[in-house]
Amino acid sequence: MDYSPGLRGVIAGETQISTVGMEGTSLRYRGYDAVGLTNTNTYEDVASLIINDDLDGELFKKSFSNHYKKLSEDSGLIELINRLKTEQHPMDVTRTAISYIGEANESNKLDAASKVTAIACLAIASYNKELSDVLDQKYTVASSLLPNSSTQQQLEALDDMLILYAEHGFNASTFAARVTASTRSDLISAIVSGVGTLKGELHGGANEAAVELINSFNTPEDAKNGVYQLLEDKKKIMGFGHGVYKIQDPRSPVVKNWVEVLSTSEESINKYEIAKTIDSIMDSEKKLFPNVDFYGGLLLSELGFAVDVFTPIFVAGRSVGWSAHYFEQRNQDTLIRPAAKYTGIQER
Repeated sequence: MDYSPGLRGVIAGETQISTVGMEGTSLRYRGYDAVGLTNTNTYEDVASLIINDDLDGELFKKSFSNHYKKLSEDSGLIELINRLKTEQHPMDVTRTAISYIGEANESNKLDAASKVTAIACLAIASYNKELSDVLDQKYTVASSLLPNSSTQQQLEALDDMLILYAEHGFNASTFAARVTASTRSDLISAIVSGVGTLKGELHGGANEAAVELINSFNTPEDAKNGVYQLLEDKKKIMGFGHGVYKIQDPRSPVVKNWVEVLSTSEESINKYEIAKTIDSIMDSEKKLFPNVDFYGGLLLSELGFAVDVFTPIFVAGRSVGWSAHYFEQRNQDTLIRPAAKYTGIQER
């Protein structure tokens, strides 16, 4: 029996939801180019596509808005979130808040998925002192995470980010959710499995590490000297390369462009120049391209989010992908139970 560490290259199941890394670069949601969808559709449309194979996001938008309103009026939930916020990481708060809702109406896939997205957004929004009280009619999910004073460009930028976060094949957190689903467990349990897995720095935490690296330098020249020193010391620089994409992460140019558009202050322009310096060095010295996390952290920072809520925003976007994979795995109804290569003592 062949063995592949980390299941690299192993086909562990079938899916109709997305293709990742075909021809070294592409990402498609049910046949649609994901990057192209950022130009023509909203996150709500893409959520509907991923869940129901339908690009009309009106039902998801309505369901999300209803759940968000009801959950925001749940005094027990709000009290729980506010209590946990004082001593736990936002990912732990988000995970516990999702567990709190207990169940979702799985007979209506779109409704169930939108409820998960709503609770994640509510947990994230609780960290915003200017919590939105009116959801934008077009960018509904994005507007729940940003202040009412946000510009149209800021809403569009976050909406694009959520679209690009929405789905990514059998990544670690999605596979964890599918393993849970394969036992015939419920949707919320599968989502919590995904959140717990995404929390790891080798998966969802890379955007935090990337922006912390950028913020550690004062000027592009500092970055140049610092990165060369890190490479000499053989330190890992987060936000570069990808386990599936071999040529380019197609999501990265979209995010990088938004960083350039939104970087208008002297400080933000400087951060962008620092990021480009790091990017250039990694290309010339290591032949590594930036993945979505490198410029993604900078974009979220530019939108006003604190570093420790970056990964919960990932949860909000990926929630529909996890939900779609949950329903697909339940429909396949096959228990995921791989074998292990024993390396211990044979007999005693």
